[in-house]
Amino acid sequence: MAIFPIFGGLCLSKVASTPSEMNLPQIQAVSISTIKNNPTVEAIAKPLTVRLLGENIAGSGAIISRKGTEYFVLTCAHVLDSNQENKLTVLTVDGKEYSAQKDTRFNFRELDLAIVKFSTNNEYQVAVINVNLNLSLGERVYVAGFPNYEKKAVNLVPTIDLGIKPYNLTKGKVIHLLNLSLERGYKIGMSNEIEIGMSGGPVLNQNGELVGIIGRAKYAFGGFDAYRFSDGSQPSEELLDELVGASWAIPINKLNQQDNFLEIVKFHRSQES
Repeated sequence: MAIFPIFGGLCLSKVASTPSEMNLPQIQAVSISTIKNNPTVEAIAKPLTVRLLGENIAGSGAIISRKGTEYFVLTCAHVLDSNQENKLTVLTVDGKEYSAQKDTRFNFRELDLAIVKFSTNNEYQVAVINVNLNLSLGERVYVAGFPNYEKKAVNLVPTIDLGIKPYNLTKGKVIHLLNLSLERGYKIGMSNEIEIGMSGGPVLNQNGELVGIIGRAKYAFGGFDAYRFSDGSQPSEELLDELVGASWAIPINKLNQQDNFLEIVKFHRSQES
């Protein structure tokens, strides 16, 4: 359910306790140097961004891994919260639809993140992830996803029946990097304009690397409660005034703290040479 007012709309929640004997997916070998040769970040973002639809839900996601015919999509847990039957449809860049489901093997604990999987023999772009990459204030960032509504005159018209046509990419910059994250892992504040439905979509840097997952729009409902820190404390009124004017994402390097996640997003540096 795309960007919810309270958490902007992104993330699942389960990636720890993965049995050691489980055969985890390896991320597709794509080098950062390959991405730098692409003409624009726009050309990188669209192929790896998917739309997630299901009973009472509509959101976005980023393809982060492939193993054989199985693809793994990172999204927000809150995007999937209302999908009780765990029956999903993934819409890919070519407009094809695939049956999908939440991968319950993974538990991201307190993070608003989740993994969805689908199977196909078709080839799709997989995000390049560098979990050790750190962003800087003022750095250019791009957010991709599928808004649930489009403005027609003075009305908002639902886009659920439009498939991948509503795809949107917004440009902005990093305006906050919190030392202590907000609840559910939100730590990157950005100037990007985010719309309901884009929750779970990828945040990319200038080189096209996946650096975060978007999940909260600006001016979330709930006041102080929507901007509580992970330790339970709340910002001062002055700080709150600054926080509400940003869209928020969970950084990918936050997943360094999750058991076995590095096995999923292993980056094949041997391809860089």
